[in-house]
Amino acid sequence: MKRTLLGATLAILLLVPMLGLAQVSQVHLGWSTNDVYTTMTVMWYSPVASCQSVYYGPDPGGCPPVYKWAVQGVESGIAPTVDSTGYPLSPAPTPFAGFYYRAELEGLDAGETYYFRVFDEASGQITREWSFRTMAASQIVRFAFGGDSQRPYVTAAGDLGQLLTRPDAPANWPYMRDFLTQKAADLDPDFVLFLGDLVSRGNNQAQWSHWFDAWQENAVTDSGRMIPIVPVIGNHEMGGYPDIDSSYEWFMGLFAIPQPVAGVPCYSLDFPNLVLTVLAATGGQVNVSGQLAEQEADAQLSWLASSLSSAPASAWRLVAFHCNYLGCFAPCIGYACDEYMAAWTELLQDHGVSAVFMGHTHNYTRSWPVQLEGGDPCDTGIGGLDYQLMTESKDGITYIVSGTWGAVNSPILSGSGCDVRDWIAAAASHPALGFAEVADDVCRFLVENTSGFVIDQFELPYSAPPTFPVPSYVEVIR
Repeated sequence: MKRTLLGATLAILLLVPMLGLAQVSQVHLGWSTNDVYTTMTVMWYSPVASCQSVYYGPDPGGCPPVYKWAVQGVESGIAPTVDSTGYPLSPAPTPFAGFYYRAELEGLDAGETYYFRVFDEASGQITREWSFRTMAASQIVRFAFGGDSQRPYVTAAGDLGQLLTRPDAPANWPYMRDFLTQKAADLDPDFVLFLGDLVSRGNNQAQWSHWFDAWQENAVTDSGRMIPIVPVIGNHEMGGYPDIDSSYEWFMGLFAIPQPVAGVPCYSLDFPNLVLTVLAATGGQVNVSGQLAEQEADAQLSWLASSLSSAPASAWRLVAFHCNYLGCFAPCIGYACDEYMAAWTELLQDHGVSAVFMGHTHNYTRSWPVQLEGGDPCDTGIGGLDYQLMTESKDGITYIVSGTWGAVNSPILSGSGCDVRDWIAAAASHPALGFAEVADDVCRFLVENTSGFVIDQFELPYSAPPTFPVPSYVEVIR
């Protein structure tokens, strides 16, 4: 996208009586291409179609604001026409009102800070100033991670009306969601890896507006730096329950992500010493479907093999998707998450993936290093899982389930469906935030709850104790 050199002339443009808060809202950052060093994509919402641009430069804009460059935003509507399998949606869902803009900032310098505002040139209105930071060519990569911030027990109409609760799982929403976003920003990460289920109904614009407005407010450091999002699509992003308006297009119209593969929002981003691969594991609809999960997994298989094969040999390989396995629920019982384990695990193991991040279950678990049988690890003939716990992390994959970004927690109960399994090294059911640091020879992970209590802390590579102890509890882990 071509940028315009502005210099001091912008100050004259902004000296107009209508200078003030813009109609634009829901501003957020991400990467539309696999270039985290010299690009950044700014996205926002406006109820009107007009000439709206990002004004930016290497220095704060001042008052009145003066910036070096401008890039005009490209607006689009969100009106899905096909479902997750490519068939026409009938009847066609109600399009989202207004317009979603994106401006791709290119030709930036690596490892530098830039300041920006979004400007509506038709009205003369302008947003507050934020900053962003490009990745340096050689640095420790620091990111926050977690998922599942969706509104609990939403009314049947799917709007933002009464917040429904139940006695055994009181909801503190959206305050816990927003507190964790603030906590993530306070850590000043390079980005947030969000593991899906941001909202309850991906076809509901009011829920998305609420989420993005909160993100614009809270995903900002004290210095005004906005944190980019690396988003993972979850089953709730697909539409309404159980299978209403199910489409990837809701999600893809809202986020800056690289080009999807065969219409599926999977992509890879290369960071210093890290290749981060994001896959779609949605089950094809909100009510996760085994048949659609198998189709979705297969559609990404060839690209996944090619992407992992081309990764630099020295880079850490981390993978993220939503629908989980090797968490608190027993695999090989017919739930659709098993389809992803069957399709992808052999590839992930063969290409040296160190850790997999997942959401979907509203608690936190981390496995010991696990090696699964090639092919379908559920196809053992005895109805169980064919797996082996490895004492060296390099010989297996560490599976992290982190669905604790403000959704109502799922307790881990002894003897229940969600229980401590023998592959689990750490477990908690509490709103929590994960943080990772990736250096040349080590990955460090820290997970804290909202009180600052350390739920889990470990490094890769590591050696596990030969007995593989599991977390203990009396009746419930919270």
